[in-house]
Amino acid sequence: MARVTTNLLRYRIAIAVQEGADVEAVLRVADAPPGLMVGDPEHVDEYVERRVWSAIIAETGREDIGLVCGVRFPTQAISMLGYVMANAPTVRAAIEKCCTYQRVIGDTMGLVIDRDADTSTVWIEQWSDWHDTLRFTVDMIMAGVTSWASANAIEVVKPLRVGFHYQRPADTGPYDELFSPALVSFGSEVSYLIFANDSLDQPVIGASGEMYGFFEEKVRRLLNDFEGRDTYAFKTCQRILAALKGTTPNVDLVASELAVSSRKLQQKLTEEGTSFSRLLSETRRDLAKQHLQEGEVGNDEIAYLLGYSEVSVFSRSFKKWTGTTPGEFRTQATVSSP
Repeated sequence: MARVTTNLLRYRIAIAVQEGADVEAVLRVADAPPGLMVGDPEHVDEYVERRVWSAIIAETGREDIGLVCGVRFPTQAISMLGYVMANAPTVRAAIEKCCTYQRVIGDTMGLVIDRDADTSTVWIEQWSDWHDTLRFTVDMIMAGVTSWASANAIEVVKPLRVGFHYQRPADTGPYDELFSPALVSFGSEVSYLIFANDSLDQPVIGASGEMYGFFEEKVRRLLNDFEGRDTYAFKTCQRILAALKGTTPNVDLVASELAVSSRKLQQKLTEEGTSFSRLLSETRRDLAKQHLQEGEVGNDEIAYLLGYSEVSVFSRSFKKWTGTTPGEFRTQATVSSP
């Protein structure tokens, strides 16, 4: 299951508060962890991220809030990686380091940079299942790259062309204003920014080579720790999600897809403090809550999507997870929505 650092969600909520949102209302509507605003836990799953975006939009009424978050993006929002970027020798090197170490802040999507003779393309690679709320994450990344580059270079960095892979929103004014004079298009194969090479090869203002090496070593250790600690749990959740389409995945199936024995997979998950049954249960719980909050499908269909043969079995499981029935949870979610 894809994850994102709590730091990023705290930052987005802080921007929403600046735009008139009530922090407690956002947390309540999003059904967010109670300690989220103090960094507990360190990471949340992709479903929490989706719900936080939905709550922010509901509270602020701003469909351009992703762009706003990107324009105001501070270095510290991405912790140690931000300090690596701030001390990189060039803007290009900063973006490249972001591409290298970005999994320390999340793995729903990531940046890629490609260089041609005269221009470079920075584009977004989707790592998790697409959801409409991720449009705001895309907006934040696109605006953040552009704004950060301009703020940290001697000359203003402006893209030559900009493309978004989702369909054209009702109001494109904020996009045209932010990325002007570049032509902004929608419905592209991927979301991308094209820059002149000269603009990205500018030195980063105030960068320190000594600090660059110091912070890169720390973020490298963070990435190694992140990957080593979460590999099997992360990959197991991804395969459970992919298989939960009317069937119940078992440990043998997932182990086979991961090219390990069932015994080794169970051992690795135990070392990481979890188990296959726990990951399956947590994934089902989170999916069920997501479906019930969105209110687009009934309990019978949710039961099927989660691999239950009967609605009654799903209902009993849901009450065990949450202390409420699916119907009660759906009603509470409806009442809590603005």
